[in-house]
Amino acid sequence: MSVGFGPLQALLDDPDIHEVMVVDGADVWVEDRGGLRHHMRLTPRQVDDCIEHIGRTAGRPIDNLRPVLDGRIGPQVRACVVIPPIATNGASINLRKFPGRILPLAAFAADDAAGIVRGLVAARRNVIVSGETSSGKTSLLSAVSRGFTPDERVVCVEDTHELRFACPHVVHLQTRPANQEGAGEVTMRDLVRTSLRMRPDRLVVGEVRGAEAVDMVLALSSGHRGCWSSVHATSARATLPRVAHIIVRDSPQWSGQLALEMTMSAIDAVIHMARDPRGRRRIAEIVSFSGCSSEVLWRAGAATAQ
Repeated sequence: MSVGFGPLQALLDDPDIHEVMVVDGADVWVEDRGGLRHHMRLTPRQVDDCIEHIGRTAGRPIDNLRPVLDGRIGPQVRACVVIPPIATNGASINLRKFPGRILPLAAFAADDAAGIVRGLVAARRNVIVSGETSSGKTSLLSAVSRGFTPDERVVCVEDTHELRFACPHVVHLQTRPANQEGAGEVTMRDLVRTSLRMRPDRLVVGEVRGAEAVDMVLALSSGHRGCWSSVHATSARATLPRVAHIIVRDSPQWSGQLALEMTMSAIDAVIHMARDPRGRRRIAEIVSFSGCSSEVLWRAGAATAQ
């Protein structure tokens, strides 16, 4: 990694630090195994230099007209930058590090839960991985790819390229913001529609949060199998209603009931991620869906899978 991060470089190089955050344009916080802690302060010049380096490296502009930047910096860091006047007390920088390798499923769950996940992959179920921010959704999706077979064509759609795959045939598609004239934007919905014309054996949608939910649900309802995606949700059972809410929010011509019914017909299972008391990102619950019914296949702390 280049030295363009200045004083933050040593923190990004530290394997025990998961995330580096700049608050109010000065205060640097880090997250490691012990949680969040304040580390140091930066000068305004150091913060400006860091933001300039992020924008140049990510290839995404940030200025008064485009005060939010979300992009990938090299193979292992995702950056989110918000500058004034949106960040009212000073620039905010989040640098989240990805694992240096694709973790095995055993890193996220006991053997019985990992076996259920492998079974979902092998049976080509359509699965959503849910959880709160930084709960391990992306890392689990990468781990799941270990079960994809070498002859499968995977098309991956992401807002910012994060996912890595342990399989040889992968097409990565990433959104693009509009330029200063407001032209050239490529949205997640554009990419989901494009991906369906690219003959995917497996479609992977990095995170569902907008109008792309409609096209994804329609595609999965019409026969696409073995697809994986992620969404922010508070529990496994809240996940499908969350997707339905996204659909109605961005496509108000859909009723809430129709959106939920279509989502339940498209998704076979939800794997919910959470952090355990030690801060480790783990599978908390696996729930399968069939029509309007659901079944808990596995839950953390339960003696056996149901």
